[in-house]
Amino acid sequence: MEDNSVTDTQVSVEREPAELSIGETLRQQFKETESKEKTTENASASQEASQEAAFTQAPTPESAPIPLAPPADMNAAEKEAFLNPSPANAHVLQSYLNRRAYETRSDYSRKMQEVEKLKQQTSGLYDTIKQYEDDYARQGISITDVTRRAVAWDKAMKTDPINTALDWLNSYGVDINQLNNYQPEQQPQQYLTREDAERIAEERIQAIQAEQQKSAVDYYNQQVVNSFMNNKPLFRDPETAAQLEAEMAPVVQALTSTGRYSSPEQVLETAYNYVVNGNPTFSGLVSKMTAKPVIQQQQQVVEKAKKAAKSISGTAGSGTPRVTSNNLRDNLRRRFSGE
Repeated sequence: MEDNSVTDTQVSVEREPAELSIGETLRQQFKETESKEKTTENASASQEASQEAAFTQAPTPESAPIPLAPPADMNAAEKEAFLNPSPANAHVLQSYLNRRAYETRSDYSRKMQEVEKLKQQTSGLYDTIKQYEDDYARQGISITDVTRRAVAWDKAMKTDPINTALDWLNSYGVDINQLNNYQPEQQPQQYLTREDAERIAEERIQAIQAEQQKSAVDYYNQQVVNSFMNNKPLFRDPETAAQLEAEMAPVVQALTSTGRYSSPEQVLETAYNYVVNGNPTFSGLVSKMTAKPVIQQQQQVVEKAKKAAKSISGTAGSGTPRVTSNNLRDNLRRRFSGE
């Protein structure tokens, strides 16, 4: 007999993945590239941050302050303020800097005065020789040689005048016999007339009077300037005074040239107010100096009021004095009498 039974069989079908379209393929590749770039950027950013942290944490030897020794001309207090600066000793360093600036300015002025003095001493000689400098230069002789030869001839004439005179004549090709036969032309002597003598004497008298008047005016102006500077607190510090004088000098000259002021005191006061009010540095210093007396006056007024209150009521702020009475009759009598 034939077995007609049918056995159930399961057939598994393996499906191949569907192929992606071109758009989906490009979109997937773009996402993969973008994710890789983000990963690379994050890695580089973290590396730079770590390098910056390491750079900031590592101290550089150049950033550390170099220890300096105080200047040799400082005193003990100034050296202490230099080595250990603080707001409490800042005024010590300011005083030192002002003193050094004033000394530098004074030294420079002194050196320039010495240079000007030497220039005045040598200007006459240089101006005299300068006009002949080109003539001697053509002969190959410098101004220094000319001056040295003139000094040498002068010393030789004082030591041995006869032989020196002969040598000098021979150097210029002059024979002594020619001088014996030479007869110079005699010039008629001229005498001063009475009018000329009186005119010369009058000119000298006027010159002497003008010099004396100029000296008196200079002395008076100097006294006025000294008195003015003593009355102004800004002139107490030498460096501040030097700066203020430099600012006032052109203003004083301009005000004097106008002729509108009758006295040097008015000129100085006007120039001082103009410079101080126009310069914030000077005006700030004046405000600080004038503020202290005002505060001191206010403190004195307060102290005086406290003393007065204390003398009336016993202690300041203790209220009105209270009168004690022994009995009711005394109390009523005091009230009716206004006590």
